[in-house]
Amino acid sequence: MRRILVCPLIAVLLLASFVTIVGAEGAEDEQKTYKQLLQAIDSSIVSLKQGGSASGDLSRAQTLYDNLVGSYRGDNFDNRLELIEIDNRIKTQALDNDDWRQSARKEDIRDLRSDVSLMANKLGIGLSTIFGNALFVILGIGVFISLLITLITRRVVNWERMKQIKAEVSEFQKELRDARSKRDTKRMYKLQQDQKRILSLQGQMMKENFKPMIFYIVPYLIFWFILSGIYSGWVVAWLPFRLDLPFFGTWVSCGFLSWYLLTYFGFSQIWRKMLIRE
Repeated sequence: MRRILVCPLIAVLLLASFVTIVGAEGAEDEQKTYKQLLQAIDSSIVSLKQGGSASGDLSRAQTLYDNLVGSYRGDNFDNRLELIEIDNRIKTQALDNDDWRQSARKEDIRDLRSDVSLMANKLGIGLSTIFGNALFVILGIGVFISLLITLITRRVVNWERMKQIKAEVSEFQKELRDARSKRDTKRMYKLQQDQKRILSLQGQMMKENFKPMIFYIVPYLIFWFILSGIYSGWVVAWLPFRLDLPFFGTWVSCGFLSWYLLTYFGFSQIWRKMLIRE
C-alpha cells in the first residue's frame, strides 16, 4: 500500500520539478518581457474574437515592445537593414499608429505577432520550451497524469465487488421500474423494504470510487498549483470557431486549464477502457 502512495507522489513531483526547471530558463528579464508581449498580442486577438476592442491590449504591447527592443534600437541594430525594416513594420505601421490599433483585424494582429517573433529570433531572444511548445507539453502531461491515475485506480479499487454492486443495483432498479409500470403495489412495497440495503450498496460503490483520491490528491494539487502559476494568461491553443457558453461567456481559445482538462479527461476514458474495462 505504501508503494501505491509513494510512487505517484514521486512521479508527479519529478514531473513538476522538470516543468519548473525548464520554465526557469525563461526567467531572464528579456525573456519575461517577450512572453508578456506575446500574451498582450494574443489577448488582443481574444478580445476581437469575443466582439470587443483590441486597442487596450495593443497599447500594452506597444510599451512592452519598446522595453524589449529599445536597447538594441539605440545601436541602430548595428546597421542591419533587415532589422530596421521589421522594426518599422512593427512600430511605425502598427503599434505606434493609433488608427491601426483601433481598426486592426485578427489577420493584421497575427501578422504583427509573426513580425515580433521574427524580430526576437533575430535578436537571439527566445521562449522557454514549455511556452514555445505549450500545446504538446500540456498534452504530454495530460496523457501521463491520466495514465498514472488510471493505474492507481486499477490497483486500489475492488473491481469484482464493484461489478457485483452495479449488477445488484441495476437489477433492483429494473424490478422497481417494472413494478411501477404494472402498478404492482405488493411487489413495490417489498422492493421499498429493500431500498435501504441498495442505498448502502451505492454508498459502498461511491466509497470505492473515491478511494484512489487518497493516494494522489495531494501531489496532484501541488502539481496543479505549479502549472497554473507558470501558464497563467498563456494561450495554448486557438479554437477554429467561436463558442458562446452560458455563464462562461464566449470561448475562443484554450489556456492551461481548458486544454489540460480536454486532454486529461479524453485520455482518461481511453486508459480506463484499455486497462480497467469496467
